[in-house]
Amino acid sequence: MADKRAYNITNGEVSVVFWGIQLIITIFVIISLIGMMRQVTGNPGLVTAFLFFIVLLCVALFFSFISMALPNYLISKYNLNIFVDKITNPDFIGWLRITRNKGFRSYTVPRGALGQTKGMANGHKADVIDDGQYTVTLPNGNQAIIVCDFLSNNINLENVRGWQLIKKHFGMVGFNVWDRAVETDNLLIGVDESEEENRKE
Repeated sequence: MADKRAYNITNGEVSVVFWGIQLIITIFVIISLIGMMRQVTGNPGLVTAFLFFIVLLCVALFFSFISMALPNYLISKYNLNIFVDKITNPDFIGWLRITRNKGFRSYTVPRGALGQTKGMANGHKADVIDDGQYTVTLPNGNQAIIVCDFLSNNINLENVRGWQLIKKHFGMVGFNVWDRAVETDNLLIGVDESEEENRKE
């Protein structure tokens, strides 16, 4: 059966394992302190000191749990694994999604046949075709495509830059470009002589 996980072992899982080891050691120390405290029950000063140390260890354990759990919670909540963990399964790729309301979301999605990438957008199934022309590499080495809610295939920023250069050279597409095409005789369909005269007037 094929591996269904995009990531082998995430950094969050490693941090939980390390915190679990620290938890075991801290519990062992607390149990040892409780045993030592029972041996000095006749000395109120030592009993108070042991209780104080046990409370300090419990407080430290609580804050260490927060320091481990909070980043892992935020990474899971906002789907930031694509930026933190290395994708180890080649059947997955990242999405850098631009939403209709100009928001940004990141996902790790499975690949399908013929460039299909199968993801979810706002709780609904959403497939985007990766044409292979523009794949970005994230700082941790993961591959991702840029997708937008308005398109069914990934965005090629080089093509977008090309359109910007065309607009800069010829003006707004649909206005000056038409005049430029007529002047250079690059129209696909000829212009009637009457229309040509009207245009010159």
